[in-house]
Amino acid sequence: MNKTEGVPYETAVLILLTLSRGAESRKKILIALLPGRKNCNQLSRETGLDWWTVKKHLLSLMKENLIKSSTFGSAKFYELSHVGDEIIRALQSSNGKNDLKLQGDQTCVRKEQVL
Repeated sequence: MNKTEGVPYETAVLILLTLSRGAESRKKILIALLPGRKNCNQLSRETGLDWWTVKKHLLSLMKENLIKSSTFGSAKFYELSHVGDEIIRALQSSNGKNDLKLQGDQTCVRKEQVL
């Protein structure tokens, strides 16, 4: 059973990006995608993470609809979804505070809520 199954979406995303193992790597990937779409090799070079590690995190981020993919020929590119863009910008602006505020729906999730 998935640890975040049955919890609100915002809480699951907060766990994925701040509390779970690999959270820092996923944040690096999202930040690397802020300027625009990139393929797995580009993300690996920019983040300093192994290609396979990046690929696994991309799958997790796609599952939570934080990124989306597109194919151009045989290359696959990844970019932030609207939600992913909003969340990574909110995380950057919170700068380590204990809450995550999202602009679109005025959602506020506190880390203490999931502990």
